[in-house]
Amino acid sequence: MTGVIAAPARFGTDWSRWLRGPEDQPRWARPALLVTAAVAGALYVWGIGARTPHLYYSAAARSMSMSWHNFFFAAFDPAGTISLDKLPGAIWIQALSVRIFGPHLWAYQLPQVIEGVLTVLVLYRAVRRLSGPYAAIVAAVVAALAPATVALNRGNISDTLLVLFLVLAADRAAAAIVSGRTRDLLYCGLFIGLAFQAKMLQAWLVVPALAAAVLIAASRSELRQRITGLAWCGTLAPAVSLSWMALVSLLPAAHRPYVDGSHDNSLFEQVFVYNGASRTNDGFGVGAANFAAGGGQSGYRAQLVIGPDHRFDHLFGGGGGRETGWLIPLALVCLLALAWAARRRPRTDRETAALMLWGGWLLIHLAVFLVIGTVNPYYLAVLTPPIAALIGMGANAFRQSTDRRVRMLGLLSIGATAAYGWWLSAAAPSWVRVGLVVVTVALVVAALRVREAVSAALLLVAALAAPSAAALSVVADGYGPLDTPYESAAARQVTQGFMASSIGSAQQLDDELAKMPGHPRYPLLTYTTALAAPFILVSGEQVPSIGGFTGESPVPTVDQVAAIINSGQVGLVFVTPAKDDRLEWIRQHCRELPGQGDGPSIQAYSCAHHR
Repeated sequence: MTGVIAAPARFGTDWSRWLRGPEDQPRWARPALLVTAAVAGALYVWGIGARTPHLYYSAAARSMSMSWHNFFFAAFDPAGTISLDKLPGAIWIQALSVRIFGPHLWAYQLPQVIEGVLTVLVLYRAVRRLSGPYAAIVAAVVAALAPATVALNRGNISDTLLVLFLVLAADRAAAAIVSGRTRDLLYCGLFIGLAFQAKMLQAWLVVPALAAAVLIAASRSELRQRITGLAWCGTLAPAVSLSWMALVSLLPAAHRPYVDGSHDNSLFEQVFVYNGASRTNDGFGVGAANFAAGGGQSGYRAQLVIGPDHRFDHLFGGGGGRETGWLIPLALVCLLALAWAARRRPRTDRETAALMLWGGWLLIHLAVFLVIGTVNPYYLAVLTPPIAALIGMGANAFRQSTDRRVRMLGLLSIGATAAYGWWLSAAAPSWVRVGLVVVTVALVVAALRVREAVSAALLLVAALAAPSAAALSVVADGYGPLDTPYESAAARQVTQGFMASSIGSAQQLDDELAKMPGHPRYPLLTYTTALAAPFILVSGEQVPSIGGFTGESPVPTVDQVAAIINSGQVGLVFVTPAKDDRLEWIRQHCRELPGQGDGPSIQAYSCAHHR
């Protein structure tokens, strides 16, 4: 027998090729990306066992992990009487984590750590497709160190999954621009639909930017082909977006939880009115769920949410600025400068396509966040990918340019960015602000004395000094998505005080309720699911609630409340101040206990012996 026997490959060859990455990118790119992802993962996971997750979403995730009926229908409570007041896409993943690992606090937060690291990796790929590896690695570093992203990925808020799916959609749009394949646009539509399942209407904000980039700048397809591909994308995106809502709406209402956030048990009202149109209203609130916390006189939302009277602070000052404002001006300068440089380039230039994609994403969201009435700071994490991409593109252009005007613009922009970062750090410890000045001046002086490539890197570090310090403070202080860097003591009392102590208080009360004479079927009933959340989280037991998250849902009715209490099934009732016929019945028929319940605005009533 004759033949040639191939020599076996040496051990480690495949790993070394994997570490080097594709042949069409520099040898340093893959290792640099892996280091960046590792740093991001460390920032997100640090202290995960000691952090308090979002009580409401965690309680829902625990309930959903207890049965597949609860899982599918997004039940908030273990008995499946009322739903979560959001679409369940992101909470499904948390529920699966809890089902696999058990109801540990870290199990609710682990999926977001993984999603955050994946976002950094996918963003690198998306930026590299149109702008090359240097811009891509800068974008990955900026995204990994952004305070808004670090804080968001250290908790269990739905926005983490939203951002991942939107970056995946942008990556597929970039792939379609390069290849001209309709298949990539189908994937783009799929990811937009999945992003909708995570955070509803916000997922659709990027659609104009993605569509414009593909329609105008795709290089390898005819206009008709681009229009056809976008039509398929535009069909698939809403189909996936609305699929779960439509399916659940077709099922008999008697066999599913009542839809919270609606007055007529409608998912479409929940999504498009309660979580859509009403959010643009300057007067939007959360009703009875806005109980006072941390010993303050105002509701907790006053400490956590930026309202319509402080629109500048939505993005550029206060909590919004400390969350994500650090690099917005620099990203806008990069957008304008690169757009001016690209004005005479052909339509199919990839840099032009990238500017339309990332610039459109950024400008649309900036406009929306300035217009809407209230902003939770963690909303702003969706700005991180376009900010990072534009700064990466700007850094690459600065590195390659020999034009003195470009060099001067870069220096001025970095100086202004550093000064703005110093101003945003006003609430930071004095040694941090002094250190920022020293580091920034040293880096800028050094940048003036070295060659262009090294100069660009030093200036980038100078621009990132203030936001990186803010991100590290988030980790050092044990903060999560409800926090902002260097936040006030009042806000910290809510997020690190009231929120964390609620779990301990709920555990203590749960032990006491277990000893209640008569062993009522429901030792505790609460007004609002927000108040029920910590008790469901620590016990996994049914805690009936009145009125959903805000207290405004019409279930249960007065007659139903009366029936469950008259039957002797309820022990204690916790209520918050509100005008509600159901609460009036409780006040008239149950005995008010001296003192207060678990919080400064929570009153307790005993109904255990009511007949």
